[in-house]
Amino acid sequence: MNRVRILARTFVLWAAILAAIAFGAAPAFAQHRVTLAWTASPDAAANPSLSYNVYRQTSCTGLFARQNSKAVVTTNFLDGSVVPGTYCYEVTAVLGGVESVPTSAASATIPEPGVSPSPSGCVRHGTLLRWLRCVAARPRTSSRR
Repeated sequence: MNRVRILARTFVLWAAILAAIAFGAAPAFAQHRVTLAWTASPDAAANPSLSYNVYRQTSCTGLFARQNSKAVVTTNFLDGSVVPGTYCYEVTAVLGGVESVPTSAASATIPEPGVSPSPSGCVRHGTLLRWLRCVAARPRTSSRR
């Protein structure tokens, strides 16, 4: 249970996406969620009562706050109470009321509205045209020889 994989997702209404593309604005109805997934504890198969707790903090140091109100019995968790910013997560295993040490912290960043990171390294602020100019200006690398 050393690794926690985080998938940050933003679910947006299609109408808001179309409006954002047409007008170069950020969707107003964005709803952010962070999906956590981790590898089961080695003791999970032999102990059906094993559960997990998920903790979150806005920095990767300090006290983390528990996010689950009841025991998590699967190896994934959906955090739907996030707003733009960076979050750090830790997971612990619980068996017989005894909680394990937490995993290493893993972070997820929810971008501000109108900011879309891309594989090119360009960040979309404002209009689509500005983003396209950035992508076009980046040096191209090719694996062909």
